[in-house]
Amino acid sequence: MKLQIPLFIGSALFLTALAQATETRPIASLVIENVTVLSPHKGQPDDNRDVLIVDGRIKDIISSGSNYPAESRIDGRGKVLIPGLIDSHVHLRHNPLINPRHIKDHQALHLAYRDQLPRSFLCYGYTSVIDLDFTPGRGGWPAHTAIAPAIYHCGRGVRVAGGYGPVFVPSPIATRVFPNLVFEPDHRTKWPDDLDPALYTVDAAVQRVAQSGAICLKTYVESGFGGIFDWPVPSRDTLSALSRAAHAEGLVFMIHATSAADWQRAMAGGADIIAHGLWHWQGDRRVADLTDEALAAIDAAIKKGIAVQPTLRVVEGEKGTMDWQLQDDPRLAEVSPASLLDYLRTRKGRWSKRALLDIYRKHNPHPEVAPTDLIATSVQRARNSLARLHRGGGRILFGTDTPAQDGIGNPPGLNGHLEMTGWAAAGIPLETIFRSATLDNARAFNLDHELGSIEPGKQADLVLLNTNPLEHIEAYDDIALVIVNGTPVDRRDLSAQSPVADNR
Repeated sequence: MKLQIPLFIGSALFLTALAQATETRPIASLVIENVTVLSPHKGQPDDNRDVLIVDGRIKDIISSGSNYPAESRIDGRGKVLIPGLIDSHVHLRHNPLINPRHIKDHQALHLAYRDQLPRSFLCYGYTSVIDLDFTPGRGGWPAHTAIAPAIYHCGRGVRVAGGYGPVFVPSPIATRVFPNLVFEPDHRTKWPDDLDPALYTVDAAVQRVAQSGAICLKTYVESGFGGIFDWPVPSRDTLSALSRAAHAEGLVFMIHATSAADWQRAMAGGADIIAHGLWHWQGDRRVADLTDEALAAIDAAIKKGIAVQPTLRVVEGEKGTMDWQLQDDPRLAEVSPASLLDYLRTRKGRWSKRALLDIYRKHNPHPEVAPTDLIATSVQRARNSLARLHRGGGRILFGTDTPAQDGIGNPPGLNGHLEMTGWAAAGIPLETIFRSATLDNARAFNLDHELGSIEPGKQADLVLLNTNPLEHIEAYDDIALVIVNGTPVDRRDLSAQSPVADNR
């Protein structure tokens, strides 16, 4: 059972300006020699290739021994070159590790987290991210960042008054925290008295997103985690109008939904992508087996060709925050500054675990069952749903929802690898995982002319692996180099333990 109640509140055509990343200075020319090229547009690896990169773009891919003149050369012998990975569901602005009420007292820790954040994504091969609720000018990388993933985004999420998001904050500030509201006639009693509904039409909401330089638009159909709460959601008419207006601007239309009933509402409302997997449906929450209601929602998504981001780490991350075992995972030190890890080992640093336990105490529909057991059932539900979706030929896109909630459970960068591991545990083939995090994501968000495969003319965002990701999932944690806009970076220099970890 997912009870994600955050305590913090934290043109349609592609233009390079949509990717917000501090400009790097690519090497004028670079050759990766004698490398195995693995690109999802071809399926099978090409051995013994030379890849020429000029001014940050892939110039050519030919047989080894080309003797291309180049400013710099990398010996790729025995290694596998893949496209940079894309995490298509992140939230960059939120620091989940420090209690927002105390963040002023821990500014040094907060700044350390922010400085390491882009490096953590790169450390696990994520050269592009898509932020689904983004405030331009406030949600990106620190200004001094030297090298970082490209950021694409959906602008501010479109919400209804009193619904998911606004319901968590005091009414006087809700409209400041969630400014992109749309007036929903079905819930006019929830509408703030000081706002003119005429200024909050569907077209106005979509224009706010389009004018922010977004490539997608996201709204929320979260009626209350499968019946635990009863929150207003956009009507079918409003969703359909949002879909039409978003498509008129060339925006991909995304809908947050986690229950079978909300999936059906999202599909009826014209969603292109459902931004979460399925783990809520009617019936006994202690049972992980898919019900007829869950199967009907999954099969409808398959039939309609609607893409789904399974986001297993939402529920798996709750488990991580509840048991806190990630504290002992040595990989956490690669993506989290040492000072922040010291904080997380203190009682004060475990505030999020106590907050999550308190939520379960208040809203546990089965008080005789330990919260950890209910979360374990949700994890299995999410995996069962993903497996069914894949078996039926459904479209699945790689995204993590990093960070899905407060706590230690969704460490940036590492969270992507853990999401991949969860997919593999659910029986998803390695080839599908590879495509979902590269070309399938690029195509779904209309970025495939720039990203997602290794082809001449595309941006040189690449990852050099020591082993083949089609052979085992741990290849994604065996990275030699990450190449960002034509600039190679040794993975060791991306670690939070690196002496250059200030990224300045």
